[in-house]
Amino acid sequence: CWGRNQAGELGDGTTLDRWLPVDVTGLDEDIVTLAAGGEHTCAIMKSTGVKCWGANNAGQLGDGTTTDRASPVQVNGLTGGVKALALGVEHTCALTTLGGVKCWGWNVSGQLGDGTTTDRLTPVDVQGLSSGVQALAAGSDFTCALTSTGSVKCWGINFYGQLGDGT
Repeated sequence: CWGRNQAGELGDGTTLDRWLPVDVTGLDEDIVTLAAGGEHTCAIMKSTGVKCWGANNAGQLGDGTTTDRASPVQVNGLTGGVKALALGVEHTCALTTLGGVKCWGWNVSGQLGDGTTTDRLTPVDVQGLSSGVQALAAGSDFTCALTSTGSVKCWGINFYGQLGDGT
C-alpha cells in the first residue's frame, strides 16, 4: 500500500505517509481479496478469515475496540466463510459464503442494517439477509445488497434518495 497513512491505513506498522508501495505487515498467508474504506482497509485471508487495519474510531475494524491499528487485526467472529467485503467511510460489511451479510462500525444512519443506530465494535447480522445475497456495495453511510432473485436492498442514510425507495 502507499499514500496517506494518518491512522495506519497502509498497514505497515507505522503512521508515516508513503510515496512508494510498502508491504502490509502480519499477512502471513494468501489474500483472497482486499477492500478499502475511508481510512481503513480489510482483507479476506485464505484460511483465517478477515483482517482489517487503519482508523477504528467507530469500531470499523471489528476487533472489539476503537483503537486505530497500523497493522492488520483479526475481525472477531469472522475466521472463515467470507467471500466479499464492502467498506464505507466508517463501517464495514461482509458477505458470507452462505449468502448472509454481517456489518460493524459506525451506525448513526442505520448503515449496519441491524435495526438500530448503535455503533458495533464486532460484526452483527443484517436483518432479513441471512442468506440469498450475491454481492454487496457500501457508500459513505449506506449499504446495498444484490439478492439471488435480482432485487437490490439498501439501508442507511437516505438524504438524497440513495436507498432508491422513492423517499
